[in-house]
Amino acid sequence: MARPVRRLGNLPAEATSFVGRRRELAELRRKLATVRIVSLVGPGGVGKTRLAIRAATDLARAFPAGAWLVELADVRDSGLVANAVVAALDLRDQAATDPITLLLGYLESRELLLVLDNCEHLLDAASLLVAEVTRAAPGVRVIATSREPLSAPGEHVLPVPPLELPSPDATEPLNQLRQNEAVRLFVERSEAASGAFDLSQANQRSVVDVCRRLDGLPLAIELAAVRTRVLTVQQILDRLTDRFALLTSGSRAALPRHQTLQTAIDWSHDLLTDAERTLLRRLCLFTGRFTLEDVEAVCT
Repeated sequence: MARPVRRLGNLPAEATSFVGRRRELAELRRKLATVRIVSLVGPGGVGKTRLAIRAATDLARAFPAGAWLVELADVRDSGLVANAVVAALDLRDQAATDPITLLLGYLESRELLLVLDNCEHLLDAASLLVAEVTRAAPGVRVIATSREPLSAPGEHVLPVPPLELPSPDATEPLNQLRQNEAVRLFVERSEAASGAFDLSQANQRSVVDVCRRLDGLPLAIELAAVRTRVLTVQQILDRLTDRFALLTSGSRAALPRHQTLQTAIDWSHDLLTDAERTLLRRLCLFTGRFTLEDVEAVCT
């Protein structure tokens, strides 16, 4: 019997439209043309995973062995990172072999793009694995997503900022405003959520203010857009003083920490050390911008 043909990747199809990120996509492609490891680094909910999957999908044809996504969000034991990669590559039929030995043996002669998603709670293990893989397999490129850099040898960091914000005066023509990344995301997700949403002169100011109040953070914008099923944009804006209570009920298929804005922030807070949490509490004294000298005065 003929052996089944191996898949050339496991990237998921996108269920929703991909908005913006032209600069980041171009920069990521440029970096991967010359370097081995690129880490997409940014706060929770900023869209690192979507950016990584879109970039990997665009680049997959350049890798004869395909592009592969390794989801680490549910891996709690740092000793199981290699197992997660082995499972994603569908090498589980050789379970008796040491995972890292199996992995390096498989990758050493292949040209392949590996996407390690959600590394922030497994930084040491992910960094070690990436270092071993890139040392043993010259044809492998790695895209990692994390809330902080891996600090792996040869790593290049690409910061992922929030989406471009609209001008605060909200007087630009509607057709021009629709091209703004944050506004476009809000409008598209509102149309999908309510079935009848439209950007108009009547709601233009409220839409701009919502996007700006949410700092262009894609997760927050998407959660707010869902509320257009029952609230006007102005009503959403009025309730953003308690955004943690308002911005809930995300996609049921999303990771638990991406279903509300509160859980997204809790995930980051839980990763802090005791000393970092103490520093964060002290920084809450500042209501606006502050300098390094201000921090030293308050925290030392």
